[in-house]
Parts: sequence; C-alpha cells; structure tokens
Amino acid sequence: MYAQGQGVEQDFGRALDCYRQAAEHGVPQAQSNLAVMYAHGQGVAQDFAQAHKWYRAAAEQGLPYAQTNLAVMYANGQGTARDYQQALKWYQAAAEQGDTSAQRGLGVMYANGQGVPQDFGLALQCYQHGAAAGDAAAQYGMGVMYANGHGVPQDLQQACHWYQLAAAQNHLHALFNLGFLYSNGQGIAPDRAKALDCYERAAALGDAAAQYNLGVLYSSGQGADLNTEQALHWYQKAAEQGDGAAQFNLGLMYATGQGVAQDDAAALAWYQLAADQGDAQAQYNLGVMIANGQGTLASRTVAMQWLQLAADQGDVLAWYNLGALYQEGADQEPDYQRALQCYRKAAQGGQADAQAALGWLYANGMGVLQDFVRAHMWFNVGAVSGHAQAASGREFVAQQMTPGQIAQAQDMARKCIQEQFAGFD
Repeated sequence: MYAQGQGVEQDFGRALDCYRQAAEHGVPQAQSNLAVMYAHGQGVAQDFAQAHKWYRAAAEQGLPYAQTNLAVMYANGQGTARDYQQALKWYQAAAEQGDTSAQRGLGVMYANGQGVPQDFGLALQCYQHGAAAGDAAAQYGMGVMYANGHGVPQDLQQACHWYQLAAAQNHLHALFNLGFLYSNGQGIAPDRAKALDCYERAAALGDAAAQYNLGVLYSSGQGADLNTEQALHWYQKAAEQGDGAAQFNLGLMYATGQGVAQDDAAALAWYQLAADQGDAQAQYNLGVMIANGQGTLASRTVAMQWLQLAADQGDVLAWYNLGALYQEGADQEPDYQRALQCYRKAAQGGQADAQAALGWLYANGMGVLQDFVRAHMWFNVGAVSGHAQAASGREFVAQQMTPGQIAQAQDMARKCIQEQFAGFD
C-alpha cells in the first residue's frame, strides 16, 4: 500500500521497511518487492547486488516473477557476474509456470545463442507463446524473426503485423521498426504520416535512433515538412544521448547557421563529441576548423591529428587537406614528400583538387623527380572532372612536352580513369 500509495500517501521508505520485515521472515512476494525497490532505487539507494539477493530468495521459493527477473540480472550481469547458464535455468523455471516474460527471455537466448546453441526455431516457439499472451516484447521478437527470415521464410507483411501489435503497446523498438517500414514501403504501403507518427512516439519514449531519424526527416523535408527548428530539437535530443550521427549533424547546423544562430564554438564542441566516437566526417570537419582557427585557436599540429584519423578511414578530403598542410609548412619547413603521399591517396580516391595538386608537384619536381608526363596525366584526369586549375596545368606542361610525351600522358590518363585510378601514382 505504501509503495503504490493505495489508501495512504505514497511512502517508499515505509514500504521498504514493511517489505524488509516480511522478506526476512521468508515471504516470497515481499522478497520480490524488496528486490524491485533496490533495483529501481525506490526508498533506498539503487543496489543491484541487494536486488539480486532478494530476487534469488524469492525465486528459490518458486515465485515466477522473481525467477524471470533473476534470469534478467544473470543475463545482463547486474548485481552479479554475467552467467547465461543461470539465466537459462531461471527463465526455464519461470516459463514452466507460464510466465510470458520468461518465455520471451528464452526466445532471446535461443535467437542470440546465449548459453545455448543458436536455434531460431526454438526462439520462434518461445516468442509465439509470449506473443499469443499479448507480451509486447515477444510480439516485437516475432516481427524481427519475420523481417530477417529467422526460423521462418522472410515475410515483411508478417513482420509489419507483429510490429503493429507491439507498437500498439508502445514498444519502443517496434515503433521504430514500424516507422522504418512505413517510411520505405516495405511489407506495407508507404505512409509518410504513419512513419512520422511512429518515429515521434518512439522519440518521445527516449529512443535516440528515432530522435535522429526525426532530425533527418525535418532537416531534409523528406517524410516531413521542412522544419529546421524541429530538426535541431530532435538532433539535440539524440546527441545528448551520445548518438554520434546526431552530434555530427548538430555540429553542421551550428556551423552553417541552419535553424540556429551560427556558432563556431558550438559546432566545434559537437564535432568533437562525434569525432571522439570515430565519426570520420566529424574528424575531418574538426580538423579543418582547428586548422583555420574557427571556434578555437588555430593549431596545425592538432588539426593534422584529426585529419589523419579521418584519412585513415578513407576520407579523401582529409588526405587532400593533410597534403595541403604538409605542402604549406606554416610553422615548419614544407614536407613535399609527405604532401605527395597524401595527395596521391586523395587523387586515387577521385578527388580532383588532389589530382591537380599532384600534377603541380610532378611539374615542379617538388618531393619527387620532375616528370611532365605524369604531371600531364594527373592534370588531364582532374580536368575531365571539370577542374579549371587542372586544365590550366595541363596546358602549361603541354608547352614543355614533345608530341610523343603528350600522347603517352593522354594514354596513361585514359587507363587511369578506366581503372578508377588504382595503381597510378
């Protein structure tokens, strides 16, 4: 009564005392209720070890709810070491008593091969028991099985059916997946309004992925009316939960002043968070801003560290900008050989600025032996992409080449483009 505020003012402290007295006298329901209070920090500091202790006491007396929650704690390693065998034991004990949450938990273990060999057929059977009883998580599990063709032939219409049932109970992941199916017209007719509704409901429940998707929809005007303020709102929500893509997009909005006053310092801060999570675009943008002193003091060294991280993930613009910094030298002597290496990486990735820059290094013999043929080849490749400076460079070196050299360079350029720059330096 005190815990629920039934007939009396809600008082978790009084409830805790009452449950503890009964629990210490071996009353299983009181032991389970005491575990709940420790697990949720109601009337006492949250303490998973104490929650585990009391769930176990109640579980050993056969209380199915406690057995299921004890299994969850073993599966997640809360209050005890993770132990899938113990989780399996207690899920099975509760499932034998008809506990639908336990049946669903067994389904998860069989689907993921946790403590048992992976068996989608058994997982499906477990989910079916829970789903038939109206368990939203089991219904969601059924949706996932049909969506991926696990244990059943892939059937997106059936996946949609089960997601709808779970979503009707506000199951967060079902709402998100259903929104995705409505958005893309998979297994169901595309419906922009329903997709938006599903994402909004999931986002309101705190789902970062749904919040991010809402940001994308509102910022692009695809799937929702263009609304940069709403985009900013939802990106912020997702970013505050650590979503790297949302942090990057939020940084981009501050950098460009979309839906918010332009603010380099704020952009830099959000890029930093996304970059720390390994987002290559954020690492690149962060490097460029630090190199230019936007929102912070300029630092060539720090900028190059971030650009190198992005480049190592294959970002061709990062390779190009690294090359430019090595070529400029700034607070130290230019390093043309390192610049050449970076430009080459970017040029082989199809980056036209780098192709033109590489041409000039070959033309002037900077960091490499002067080679008009190779310079002409890279200028020509860049010019094909419409790069004006590359076209100018090609005309400049052509004046210093024989017709045979020009023909050789043109042939090399054709092969370079045909082979998508692979192997050409």
